[in-house]
Amino acid sequence: MKNAKFKIGAITSSITLSNYIRKTISDPEHDIRVSSKGLDEALPVGRQMEKDGAEVIISRRGTAHMLRESLNIPVLSVPLSAFDILKCLKTAKSLGSKVLLPCFRYTLSGSEMMEELLDIHVFKGVYQDRTSLEELVHKAKLQGCTVVVGAGIAKRYANKYHLNFVEIETSKDVIDATLESAKSVAQANRLEQLKTERYRTILESASEGMILSDPHNNIVDMNQSAKSFLKIGKKDVIGKPISRFLPKAPIDRVLTSNKPVLDKLERINNDLFIFNHKPIFIANEAIGIITTFDDTTKVIQTEYEVRRTLSKGLVAKYAIDDLIHASNKMAEVIEILKQFSTTDTTILITGETGTGKEIVAQSIHNLSERRNNPFVSINCGALPDQLLESELFGYEEGAFTGSKKGGKPGLFEIAHTGTLLLDEISSTSQNVQSNLLRVLQEREVMRIGGIRLTPVDVRIIAISNKDLNQEVRAGKFREDLLFRLNVLPIRIPPLRERTEDIPLLLNAFIRQFSIQHNLQPITVPSNCIKQLMCYSWPGNVRQLLNFTERLVLMCRATFNPAIFSEHIEDLHQYQPASTDNQGNGETNSIRHKLIQHHRVFETEMILDALEKCHYNKGKAAQLLGISRTTLWKKMKQFDAS
Repeated sequence: MKNAKFKIGAITSSITLSNYIRKTISDPEHDIRVSSKGLDEALPVGRQMEKDGAEVIISRRGTAHMLRESLNIPVLSVPLSAFDILKCLKTAKSLGSKVLLPCFRYTLSGSEMMEELLDIHVFKGVYQDRTSLEELVHKAKLQGCTVVVGAGIAKRYANKYHLNFVEIETSKDVIDATLESAKSVAQANRLEQLKTERYRTILESASEGMILSDPHNNIVDMNQSAKSFLKIGKKDVIGKPISRFLPKAPIDRVLTSNKPVLDKLERINNDLFIFNHKPIFIANEAIGIITTFDDTTKVIQTEYEVRRTLSKGLVAKYAIDDLIHASNKMAEVIEILKQFSTTDTTILITGETGTGKEIVAQSIHNLSERRNNPFVSINCGALPDQLLESELFGYEEGAFTGSKKGGKPGLFEIAHTGTLLLDEISSTSQNVQSNLLRVLQEREVMRIGGIRLTPVDVRIIAISNKDLNQEVRAGKFREDLLFRLNVLPIRIPPLRERTEDIPLLLNAFIRQFSIQHNLQPITVPSNCIKQLMCYSWPGNVRQLLNFTERLVLMCRATFNPAIFSEHIEDLHQYQPASTDNQGNGETNSIRHKLIQHHRVFETEMILDALEKCHYNKGKAAQLLGISRTTLWKKMKQFDAS
């Protein structure tokens, strides 16, 4: 439609104007239809042009006025300048000194000056249609008029009453400009129609009901889904009050407050719907409301499908931005991660518990070309062998007691064209390892109890918190499977090797839990952060995450040094047998220094609180956020009583 010829109608009783417009029909950008009619004679012609697809009509002033009142398409009037009229009156003077200048609906201004310039008498009269124009010509003749100046219809009556006639001519430049304006109007209308069609398509393609209403609560538009939900059928609802169909809709409240009302349950015709009412703004002014609603049964079903999909692990929730870091070690890991994500080669991710190995795995998937395909994960250490094999490889109907009718596809089949994450791969038995090796080599999977091999296109990412080389030496892991898995290795450093990440992680977790629990974020002092950086964090990032959530919940929006001190002490109470490769003597020495540092810090806080409270132990305990008994025990322990 954008490149089609512009369909333009031209209706004029002017012979000169008609002839010139006909010459432009050869213009490849215009499809022009010309009719030599005027005033009320032009109305049926204009209606037919509109019916035939005319996008805009041009005409002289009087006819244009009448067409606008009857048609729904734009009608442009060919301008008439004072110079054109003066030129015609000068010609008319040579035919007589008394000239009739008919005017459509209102008199022409400036005629007195023209009379004075040309030394003629101009009869001025207003007409509404052909009948009144004829009466005007006849009356002018009776008053001694000898010349009529006007368009084609006026010429008809001038001839009838034997008067001279001068046709008002319009310059070619003005006609060309009018045609260009008609083309611009047609182009603008096409764009507007295109927007309208897009709007209608969007409105009707929505599965939820949609109603648009104006500031007076009258319906402006409604899609078919809404009519179906409300059991309206094909009734015309435009212009009717929305309250007729939604009696409990809070339309006035939304318009008054300029705030949406969301997730409102309402029963209509014994059916329960979830409604959202939102104001529509133009230039910061609410000009109406859009109401969307859906059947609760459908909403519940959709939520169930989403939850079911997510519970199967078909979506990778984490991306590379979730790997918060400031350390060079993690920066190196991320660079390696980006390089590996461009391939389909198997990846082995190793690292201690809680270092974020699964976040790295999901980030690789979301950076890869498989990101729009399934991401399936399974914890190999959480299932017994038989169940793990049935989950990985699937089974045919009747393969074992309790098997589903029709069988079940395995995770290799479900992850086809996507990524399969094998978590805790070191926990698998020799039998499972043997079957995994076959699938990795052949890229084909056979269901339990089946006889057919199914080709699979799956990218494998394996995770282990154990050293698989040691597991191989201990005879617990197949060496050939390790070679298959350890093609592209990624080692995630423990948190104690990247302590500069702790402040960033701590602040990110504080923001996360503050939002989650609807609390104001706390600010941890730098000396407290230094204590956290001195701790070895055997549970790594996961342990820091849990520590932060407990701290946020206990402090309740205001950092409390006493609570922080208690939690730090709890951390030091637990120390695994070995947190790194250092000797036990050196580890114990560091641990002792950390505990001593913590106790000095705690003693200083208690003494400071006592001094502020003038050694009133009850008030000091309240200031520290601990009980009086706990304060007494700590004072006795540090000999501060």
